[in-house]
Order: sequence, then structure tokens, then C-alpha cells
Amino acid sequence: MKTLITCLILLSLVGCKNEASPQITSDPKEIEADQNINEKPKDTLIVFSGETQELDQEKTKSIKRELLIKADDDKSQLQQLVVSKEFYKEEDLYILDYKYPYLNEKIDSKYAVFNNFIKDNYLNIEKTENQILEDKELLCDTLKINRFRDKRIIDYKIFDVKKNLISVVLYKENYYSGMLHSTYLFDCVNFDLKKHNFVYFNDFFETGSEDAVFKIINTIIKESIASGALYYDCWELSEGDFKAYKNNFVVNDDVVEYYFDDCVICPSYTGTYSIEVPIKKILHLLKKYNDRPIIS
Repeated sequence: MKTLITCLILLSLVGCKNEASPQITSDPKEIEADQNINEKPKDTLIVFSGETQELDQEKTKSIKRELLIKADDDKSQLQQLVVSKEFYKEEDLYILDYKYPYLNEKIDSKYAVFNNFIKDNYLNIEKTENQILEDKELLCDTLKINRFRDKRIIDYKIFDVKKNLISVVLYKENYYSGMLHSTYLFDCVNFDLKKHNFVYFNDFFETGSEDAVFKIINTIIKESIASGALYYDCWELSEGDFKAYKNNFVVNDDVVEYYFDDCVICPSYTGTYSIEVPIKKILHLLKKYNDRPIIS
């Protein structure tokens, strides 16, 4: 775990792929002042070109975040089934701000399978607190003097899929004190409400279809970059990353949407967090479309 956190911090420091080197963090008032400077006549823009690039990247990252937060989901239609719960804790060194889904066990007591999974994997507060303190020790923050507190934020989107399946994407925003940008991580959970079990790649796709799905995702990425729909600084998914993220998808209407952490397919400051694969492109790879009819 220490190695993972250290890697994340190093990524934030040096940027990912072609991301520009971070400048000294400024408070909101300073940023506003920089923006006013860059609105001066064109002949002064050359002097502040580095700052302009920094501000442009911050702006695109903010837009990227807003698109994620404001994206539509099916929470309003699932109010009887899904209860949104919250946990908030503020300490001197950190802030924990969690929003997570909880299935109504009054409807079905076996929904506890899903609820226990969320509790065990995301609500182990003591473990999270220990990790934050360990990270600060790795950064030699022995005096516990911080300009900003660490933040751990969890929120989610949920989608109602036909045939008793719900899809959930949990997005985790981690802000480390002293870092210029926060990082985003994603976990996708597909749960069968009738069978009370989780649905993974091998349950959803035909056996042996990994290579085909991998190639389809990369084809969509290449076409999106070529058309300008995806930022030119993004890149194709590696085979190793596909294996790591092959279960990280949700089903939403007529698409299967794959979510990737910061810097897996795009720089953190731009691009996208997800790739939408139209169902029609993968019909032949889905198990539910290939079920043979029962012959009496």
C-alpha cells in the first residue's frame, strides 16, 4: 500500500505522460489575479505563457471533474431500492467525506451481500486513517505541520439495468497536502439483484473474448483522438492495464462504459475518465445475446 501511495504522489509531482511540470501552488485569490493578468493585450501573453498553460490545464481538469459529478444517473428512479448514505469526519490532518449506496434490506434481506461489500471495502475508517498517517511519515512530515489537510472523498453514480442488474461506479478523489492536483480512482460494481451476487467480466462476456474487447476499446480511443473527440495527448490502453481494469465497467442504457484511473489513458488535466463502448459493437461477445434456446 505504501508503494502504491508513493507512486501516486510521484505521479502528481512529475505529471503523467506529457503533462506540464506543476508550478507553486497558489491560493484562489492568487489564481484569480493570474487570470486577470492573462486577459491583458496579446503582446503580454508571451511573458506569461507558462502560467497560461498551467491555468488552461487547471481549467480543463475542473471541467473534466464537473462533467463527472454532474453526469446523469438513475438515483431518482431507484429511491425505494437504493438509500444514499453519508459519512463525514474532519480532523486536524485530514477530511473524510463519503457518499455511498446502500440497498434497502427491507425489500430483500439478501441485499446485505452488497451492503457488506461496500462496508468492508470502502468504510474501514481506521484503516484509511492509518494509511494517511503512514503516508505523512513517508513524506518526512514528522512535525505534522501542513498547509492543507489531506482529503479523501467518495461519491457514486448508479444505473438501473434490465434483468435485475444494477451498475455502480464509485469515484474516489484523493487530495494530498502539498500536491497541486487531486487524483481520481474508480471502482465499478455490477450486482445481480435476483441472484444476490456480483457480475464480472467473465459473467457478462463470452469466454475468451478479452482480446476482442481490448481491441475494440483501443479502436474507439484511436478514432476519438483522430476525430478530435478525445484529446490528442491521450494514448491507447496497454494490455497490462486492460487486464487490471477489465472488470471496471458499468452498463448504462445502450453502452458498456469502462472507467480508468487518472493517467491510464489520458493526462490527469484533460481527456476523459471513461470510454463508452456501444452495445451494438459487442453484441456477439455478450453472453445474454448468445444463450441458446431451451429445447423441450
